[in-house]
Amino acid sequence: MEVVASNVNATFKIQGCARDQEGKVVCAVQIQSNARTNQQLTVLHQSVRAISARGFSYPGYLSVEGGQVEASRSVFALPAGNQASGKLIFPQVPREETFFAAIYMGGLEFRGIPVGQAAVPSPAPAQAPSQAQAAQEAEPWKRFAVGPFTFELVGEPYFECCYKVTLIYNVVSSQDARLQMRFNNTRTILEGGFQRTGGEFAVSGGLSDFLAGIPLRVYVHLYVPDVNASKVLYTEFEVFDGKGWQKIVFRNMPFKR
Repeated sequence: MEVVASNVNATFKIQGCARDQEGKVVCAVQIQSNARTNQQLTVLHQSVRAISARGFSYPGYLSVEGGQVEASRSVFALPAGNQASGKLIFPQVPREETFFAAIYMGGLEFRGIPVGQAAVPSPAPAQAPSQAQAAQEAEPWKRFAVGPFTFELVGEPYFECCYKVTLIYNVVSSQDARLQMRFNNTRTILEGGFQRTGGEFAVSGGLSDFLAGIPLRVYVHLYVPDVNASKVLYTEFEVFDGKGWQKIVFRNMPFKR
């Protein structure tokens, strides 16, 4: 989830949120400067808040590598064209909160952020945008977002009876919405160049209407040819984002047999 801050000509991206060993919610943040001049940025603690799916508000603060966290604000340098890595820290979020409907920071708004239970790893050293993007997209089937929906893979893709590869997702919506997916004009190609079209999806319980912040299991079935293979070279399907259909593409995805 990324947002462009036009006033400082920089892109702020939340890479994920999880609890640390002390129970605090920590969100990894990457800040990319798009400016031509060096900047000194200030984020007031009072501008940092997380809103849970239940409507509760939790205060937090930003900590950036190489910067300073003061009594009422965080201050850090953002060199022209470079990246800075940091963390949003929310010390007092109850264990039952597993999803943020929104996070606010310095006038920016991020929507639909799940809270994991494993600790968020320390942000990696700043990389060139192309390298960071390649690392994020290496295994896109594990986590992706379309419109208000965030898909988190459970386990590994696997082959099952009647020639299909199944992916099981925990799906959360940031707002009340109906999940729609289609496989009409899609295809799946396995090792050796064997291919088949079509697929289907199912939501646990049979109802595709999501309530904001409540995760549901979604089963994605990709029809595959009758061959002995263990990797999907290419597959595609579409998800409705509330305004239009978005194509999802996975490449080089291994699966269990």
